[in-house]
Amino acid sequence: MTFKGEIAKLLFYIFRLFPIKNNKIVIDNYAGKGFGDNGKYIALELLKRNDKNKYDIVWITKDLESHFPKGIRVVPYISLKSIYEQATAKIWIDNLRKAYYIRKRKKQYYIMTWHGGIGPKKIEKEVEDILGKEYVNSAKHDSRMADLFLAESDFTYNKYRKFFWYSGEILKCGSPRQDVFFHDNKVIKQKILSSMGINNYKKIFLYAPTFRDNMSENDLYIYKRQWKRILTVVSQKFGGEWIGFIRLHPNIAKLDKNRIFEEDYVYDVTNYPDMQELLVASDIVLTDYSSCVYDFGLTGKPGFMIAEDIELYKKQRDLCLDLNVIPFPIASSDEELVHIIENFDYDVYSKKIHDFYYNYCGLYSGGHASEIVCDRIDQIINENM
Repeated sequence: MTFKGEIAKLLFYIFRLFPIKNNKIVIDNYAGKGFGDNGKYIALELLKRNDKNKYDIVWITKDLESHFPKGIRVVPYISLKSIYEQATAKIWIDNLRKAYYIRKRKKQYYIMTWHGGIGPKKIEKEVEDILGKEYVNSAKHDSRMADLFLAESDFTYNKYRKFFWYSGEILKCGSPRQDVFFHDNKVIKQKILSSMGINNYKKIFLYAPTFRDNMSENDLYIYKRQWKRILTVVSQKFGGEWIGFIRLHPNIAKLDKNRIFEEDYVYDVTNYPDMQELLVASDIVLTDYSSCVYDFGLTGKPGFMIAEDIELYKKQRDLCLDLNVIPFPIASSDEELVHIIENFDYDVYSKKIHDFYYNYCGLYSGGHASEIVCDRIDQIINENM
């Protein structure tokens, strides 16, 4: 049974009668998704330190069948159990705005990791007029509850300070989910390919577009690509045998994806729980306006953007980055994308990547964000022992 709205709010107040468990850490990822994003990498670091069961780590999810590492307790999303766990945990970790009915207690500590990062889209207060009153009220409520935001760059630090209705502490530590790019991760690609029944080595072209506001089934045409032609030119330019992956944004994942999946060498990875592993495994990433390619850029591998509806998108949501400073080659059509790939220059690309991250964005990431966050968690727990 799930509980929402006023009933859930009442339950949060009722469970205040129970004591807060000082070593309990409750993690939520994208409102009940599986083991992924920043929460995953914080949890993995906690597990490394979890000798003698120092932490009680709880993951709230709708995906109860997914694999979670030993040492993590899994509870159903928006259930009596999950409300109890949140109401009695010392620390919350989340990457998405919490609903208005969730109530934090005075001695609880909330780490907001956010699910985005460096990226071109305007978000939160920048587009307050199109987000809707309900979302804005929840966002403001969430920011009032938050004790700590995590920033991976000056770019995101300034975003949080200006546009997130938040005046609390922002930790300049890097992004935990980016740690994976700075460590040995050779086995990840084979793990992903094997999980999909692909046993011989292939190079991966990942297409990960973002959503458009108020999308319907009939709008999915915007995501159709000329896969055969694109993968052919990629193979000619970079060598090897290629397959395509498509990962849709959670806001549109429930739409009829059959409208854009026609080729048997293009795989739907929308439900794969960890986007970071997909980025690690991919050899090329293409997006439209998603921030995922800005994480991928840390690998140094080729990233591209396609902005065929740029004028309409600007009217609906707009961009906060000047297209002239973005380091990823930008196409306005599949035809132009093919031309850009054919003429791709690694040296030019590498210089643009470096200048963008370090000179323009002020990047903090260096592969130790999860350790820094867990040090803070230890500090909060130990203060109350």
